[in-house]
Amino acid sequence: MIEKQASCQDPSESGTLDFEQALQRVLDNVSAIKARRNVTIREAFNGVAADDVRSPMDVPPFINSAMDGYAISSTDIPADGETRLKVIGKSFAGRPYPGKLQSGESIRIMTGAVVPDGADTVLMQEHVEVDGDHIRIDGTHKPGQNVRKPGDDFHAGDTIIQAGEHLSPAKLGLLASVGVTQLDVVRTPNVAFFSTGDELKSVGTSLQPGDIYDSNRYILYGMLQQMGVNCIDMGVVPDDRDRIEATLREAAACADLIITSGGASVGEADYIKQILDDIGQVNFWKIAMKPGKPLAFGHIDNTVFFGLPGNPVSAMATFYQFVQPCIKRLRGETPQAVLKLHARAAGKFKKRPGRLDFQRGIVVMDEDGQLAVSSTGMQGSHMLSSMARANCFIVLPKDAGDIEAGEQVEIQLFNDLI
Repeated sequence: MIEKQASCQDPSESGTLDFEQALQRVLDNVSAIKARRNVTIREAFNGVAADDVRSPMDVPPFINSAMDGYAISSTDIPADGETRLKVIGKSFAGRPYPGKLQSGESIRIMTGAVVPDGADTVLMQEHVEVDGDHIRIDGTHKPGQNVRKPGDDFHAGDTIIQAGEHLSPAKLGLLASVGVTQLDVVRTPNVAFFSTGDELKSVGTSLQPGDIYDSNRYILYGMLQQMGVNCIDMGVVPDDRDRIEATLREAAACADLIITSGGASVGEADYIKQILDDIGQVNFWKIAMKPGKPLAFGHIDNTVFFGLPGNPVSAMATFYQFVQPCIKRLRGETPQAVLKLHARAAGKFKKRPGRLDFQRGIVVMDEDGQLAVSSTGMQGSHMLSSMARANCFIVLPKDAGDIEAGEQVEIQLFNDLI
């Protein structure tokens, strides 16, 4: 009797990990890089804060106006009828009025300018009537309106950036707003990557019969660049066990993470798992996920390793779902769940039970203002064009069968995965 080999087309297979189990193993077996760098706030962009940052000052630091208008004392707001207040000066941002306001007086004031002594209320310029060098106001105004008080945003000593926070443009601005010039960030991970396969050729070379261009290294480079890591492109390595092992050892000596694509399956020339068994540790190498079942995860010495499938869509799907959370863990980022939305299936989605399925989709807002998602068409893991057209994954549960048009499905937007 001939024993049937397991196939990536099989709906399920013994020895495969559920998606959730595999992801938890990754997170449980990866630690944050302990090294840190002291950098300027501009150099900190896209980095991760190594420590909490506390504000050295109140923000705003002084009472200021939230509107263009007139600063007055609330005691001058009439109980009924109208009153006239004399305009005695101006307060602009960076040029405060130097004197003190008396009863019956007002100050022309701009947004962000210091509210002068004696004033506690700002009236919008549209809500007053100008009468020469006076303004007329009625009793509809409220004491304290349109005034920002010191510490309205935060106080001196408050934590404004927490350790593990990704430093976005807004957070750089937040640091600058309190005068912080430098801070410690977690060292940027070094990520080495290469493709394996005798058929793969680099862009710019000529193809011979049976050859294809290596797209995966360009895909990986783009995704890694979006994550702000240091990329070490080690090229294409032929299906030669000694060459692959030597390249893995070289990569482990200089990188925090190694990513390969291809060679992680069960073919005669697929050496990744064999080599990892010899020079490292394999944690898992098959998961109940489509596309992307042959995913190897482990370590070579202290370097994390992922062996991604060779098919480009599978490589991208496993990168988004497993490698990206790993890199965030290496960077010391505070873990956050992937944002998941629900959308109406615009058509039928075919699926066999047995694996969590990440189909490529295009989500739009329909005429009713609801999210509707359609398939990009053929879902073969070699069809990179479907990934290029898509803007989301349609996530179909492991035990689900076909999804009919009109049913609600879960989606992951690509922009939220980055």
